[in-house]
Order: sequence, then C-alpha cells, then structure tokens
Amino acid sequence: MMKWKSVRLHPKLGGALLGCLCVSLILAACSRSTPPNADQTTLSAVEGQPTSAAPQSGKKLTELAGQASMPNEAASTVQQDLADEQALYVGRYHVKISCKDDFVQCSEGSAEYILTLAADGSAYRSIVYTGKLFSEKLAEDSNIRTYRRDTWSVNPEDSELVVHLEEGAEFYYRVDKQQNLILDLDQTLDLDNQINQHLFAAGHPMPTQAYRLMKDQ
Repeated sequence: MMKWKSVRLHPKLGGALLGCLCVSLILAACSRSTPPNADQTTLSAVEGQPTSAAPQSGKKLTELAGQASMPNEAASTVQQDLADEQALYVGRYHVKISCKDDFVQCSEGSAEYILTLAADGSAYRSIVYTGKLFSEKLAEDSNIRTYRRDTWSVNPEDSELVVHLEEGAEFYYRVDKQQNLILDLDQTLDLDNQINQHLFAAGHPMPTQAYRLMKDQ
C-alpha cells in the first residue's frame, strides 16, 4: 500500500494561500448576489431614450412640414386675389374711329376698334370696317395686322391697364368709374419710351386721340 507523505508548508506561504482562497469565495458570493435583471434594466434605459425622443422628432418634422406649406398657401392666395381683381376688367371694349384717323387704316367712313381682354391674360385687338372683320392679314400698305393677339395687365391701385403688344411696345389706358378704358396718350406716345417710338417709326399706326373704349355690359 502506497503511503502519502504529509507536506509541511511554510507558515507565511500557508497564510497567503488561505487569503487567496477567502478572496475567491467572497467574489463568487458577490457575483451570485447580483440581480440578473441589472444589465437588462440598464440596457432598457439606454434603448428607451431614443424611443421617447422619436415622437418629439416626429412632431418637429410635422411642424416644419406645416411651416413649409405656408408660403405656398400664401402665394396661392395672392394669385387668387390678383385673379379676382383682373376678373373685373375681363370683357369686350369698343369705339368707333373715323377713317380720317390713320390708326384704323380704312379709306372712308368709320371703323369699329375692338379690344377684348380674356381671363387668361390675352388681349385681342381687331377692326371691323363696313361689316368686315380683318383678321390675321397684313394690310397691303402697312406692316401691322388688323387682328392680333397681345397680352394685358392691370394696376388697380392706379386705375391703369396696359396692353402689351407682341413687338414689345405698350399701350396705356386709364380706367374710369364705369370700367371703360381711356387711352393715355401721354404715356403711350412718351418720347422716352424707346420701344414705342421705334414701333411707330417702323410704320405702326400711331393714335392721335384719347379714345374712350366702352365696355360691353
């Protein structure tokens, strides 16, 4: 039979081993006593922070989206207001002009000068002479068409309406209380208006009177 030999440890070494054993037992006991949900609770708290912030971020984006749509709504309102103001001037205006006035380009008698303002901003000028409507044709002795499509705009505050010709020139009218149009000769024939002066110099009939165009009711 094998016999075990007893080992005698040095007193200092034995004390050190005993101390290490005690520390190991204490750490093991602390590890077992730690609540298993501590790490999960901490993790949940960290994950929960962005979750609670998400609705706030969503709210801010909604507010920004609402603010972004406000300028578009404001612009739409302004456009509607302008459309309502222009609607007052939409219609047909006319005046009889003697053929002695070169503005209507007729030989004798008189001609009816007609200006039609459309809701889309188009302006149609035409001349009716002896029951005939001259349309989209060049007069034999002039460079101007007797029926044409131009555009128009209005400044209600100044009671001023402007017909913009295709060539770039402009005819100015004053609007009276009955919504009739009176040609503003001073502005239309202004010498400082180079575009208008160039047009008249090129052969476009130049108005000689402040014609009053009556609006059809």
